[in-house]
Amino acid sequence: MALHVINQPHDQTKAVNDAMRYPNLEKIISVPLGIGEFYEACKDYPILFTKNQEGDWLAIALLGFNDKNVSLDENGRFKRGKYVPAFLRRYPFALVQNEAQEGFSLAIEEEGLEELNASNQARALFKEDKTPSDLTKNILDFLVRFQGELQSCSAFIKELYKGELLVQKSANVIDEEGKTHTINGFFTLDEEKFNRLNDKKKLDMCKKGATPLITAHLISLSNIRRLGM
Repeated sequence: MALHVINQPHDQTKAVNDAMRYPNLEKIISVPLGIGEFYEACKDYPILFTKNQEGDWLAIALLGFNDKNVSLDENGRFKRGKYVPAFLRRYPFALVQNEAQEGFSLAIEEEGLEELNASNQARALFKEDKTPSDLTKNILDFLVRFQGELQSCSAFIKELYKGELLVQKSANVIDEEGKTHTINGFFTLDEEKFNRLNDKKKLDMCKKGATPLITAHLISLSNIRRLGM
């Protein structure tokens, strides 16, 4: 997706349309998770570990399989009660690193530009004096916190990997027609190795806050078989 950096307001006031939706949502089968999302996401989705193209570890919420997001209803929206990951809720905004690699700028994805509603002054991104509105400040705060949670999540998974506590796996999902689909290329916690850790290592992980995250991850794995329901 193309990004337009927001360094200053456009000629006309821009605002966010409540009806705005992430494009091609029906084909999105996974999204990255921040470390603070594990407790809600584990109720609805498998939380799996993988690496991005840059080789960084990340946790993903698996929303579907075979290029189909099975978490949506017939209207193309998340089913009632389903947790909506922050990666999707932040749309159409994003943080992009500045050219000097120092700090970030607020950006808007190109597909979202035409959906901005210029008439809704209460949701304006900039005030009349061209300073950021409260909405813009809230968006920035949300994105900065999400970026921090992604980094914390990557560090958490990296520690599991360094401790040789991850195992690569595949899983089969049976769809409503009885066809089997295989999901590959993800990692999960090796529960047997984790259980064999000595008390000191387990206590160290507990002090670092890893134990409840591991529990949420393990609970979430039962959601794999539910993807085909």
